[in-house]
Amino acid sequence: MIVRDDEYLDFSKVPESSGIPKSLHQVIIFGLIVIFAIGASVCLMSGYGHHWPSNTTLRVPLENSEQP
Repeated sequence: MIVRDDEYLDFSKVPESSGIPKSLHQVIIFGLIVIFAIGASVCLMSGYGHHWPSNTTLRVPLENSEQP
């Protein structure tokens, strides 16, 4: 079978990557900022509404509790 010269594929060159798009870098940086912001908000709000164990913790009245 005879094939023309222009029909052969040229495998002599390795394809070059165009690199990582700049928008991907921006999305990664934004994602990291959001992750750390959520972590910071969780740490800062962890004490809200909690009565840590102490002698006065048992004296906190609960809603809808009946007095003996």
